Amino acid sequence: MKLFIYDHCPYCVKARMIFGLKKVPFEFITLLNDDEDTPIKMIGKKMVPILETEPGQFMPESMDIVQFIDKKFPPLVVVEKEDPFLLEILNQARSAYYGLTMPRWINSRMEEFKTPSARQYFQKKKENMIGPFSAALENTENFKMEITKILQVIEKKMKEEHPWYLGDKASFNDFHLFAFLRSLTIVKDLPFPPKLERYTNDCADKSQIPLSYEQAIE
Repeated sequence: MKLFIYDHCPYCVKARMIFGLKKVPFEFITLLNDDEDTPIKMIGKKMVPILETEPGQFMPESMDIVQFIDKKFPPLVVVEKEDPFLLEILNQARSAYYGLTMPRWINSRMEEFKTPSARQYFQKKKENMIGPFSAALENTENFKMEITKILQVIEKKMKEEHPWYLGDKASFNDFHLFAFLRSLTIVKDLPFPPKLERYTNDCADKSQIPLSYEQAIE
């Protein structure tokens, strides 16, 4: 199976995560961010992740991919439950999260941004969403303070003895949370609370998805 992704994309992280947790071999292909033709030919619109389940058969939507792989390769490892509290707190973090990550992603070594046109495409599209990247970078310290408060709130909900967000098994919550946390590792000197730092590293190991600390940007 082939999984078409962007490295930075949190939705792609969710899809990649299930393959690592289940140790299912797959090939992942990173598209350039300005490549519109490839995904449109597959699913009729520009979005990732896209899983090629069979030659010429394509599936979009990260959590649909998670459920498909979990059921295709038993035993099941994912509890299909979501915590409304976590979803709400992640939604509250959106402004600071995007303000910290988007301007840094285009200056990273990620494959989807390896050409000037791919970086320009992303910047133009996302600045329409969050405003000038230069202004976001100038607001880094405020964004960091906001995210730090949110991380502390999330950590208080987690129990030390549980390897996953709320228990002994991975749930949809862990796909949402790890994707969020992994994105933030592109931000240099953004401290994670101790439990969340361990959780992030453990999820990265279990899912075989490297974090972005080595290319973190101030």
